[in-house]
Amino acid sequence: MKYLLLYIHQLEIQGADIQSMVEELEELNQSFRDRDKMKDDPIAHLSDQLVAITTRLQEVERRQQL
Repeated sequence: MKYLLLYIHQLEIQGADIQSMVEELEELNQSFRDRDKMKDDPIAHLSDQLVAITTRLQEVERRQQL
């Protein structure tokens, strides 16, 4: 019975360690998501600007052809 209690205690410790690692990985994952979002917003803005510039360039080219 003593060995069983020791084994259960060791499993509880391992479970706590695993839970701690899972929480740490979840925090790290959220940090990566937040960082990606910070990058996505400027990229989307630059993409919008590129579309606007392309449209203006096409308008200038059409005017030159007239």
